[in-house]
Amino acid sequence: MPLDTQGFDGLASDIAGMASRMDADGSGAPVAKRILEAAAQPIHQQMKANATKDPRRRSGDLHAALNIGKVKRSKKRGTRITIGVHRKDWKHEDYYPSFVEFGHAGPAPAPAHPYIRPAYDTRADEAYEIIRDGLRDA
Repeated sequence: MPLDTQGFDGLASDIAGMASRMDADGSGAPVAKRILEAAAQPIHQQMKANATKDPRRRSGDLHAALNIGKVKRSKKRGTRITIGVHRKDWKHEDYYPSFVEFGHAGPAPAPAHPYIRPAYDTRADEAYEIIRDGLRDA
């Protein structure tokens, strides 16, 4: 059974053209970067709200350390952005944000007070809408 493969060269060049147009939108800023930064905002805001509502909050260190990372590109992972506490931004000797999120069984056991995953679960649809609309506009 023969397979007709006409048009793939045109399709490949059209996709490459769309990708190059998305790298810069005339303002000099990559479109994907702008879209990802906008989509990260609702999750970041919810994460800060979750960390603030913790009834056992003792200081503002964790709340202040919640940041949106830089947009990074790689061949394996594509274009991505991170939201949360980045080790390079943590100014204290003891790194405890993961112990707050997941709890620990240390000398004085502490239950989990999740603030990252609930933020993602709550606002993922909103972030997806921002990405979808941004790509559609681009």
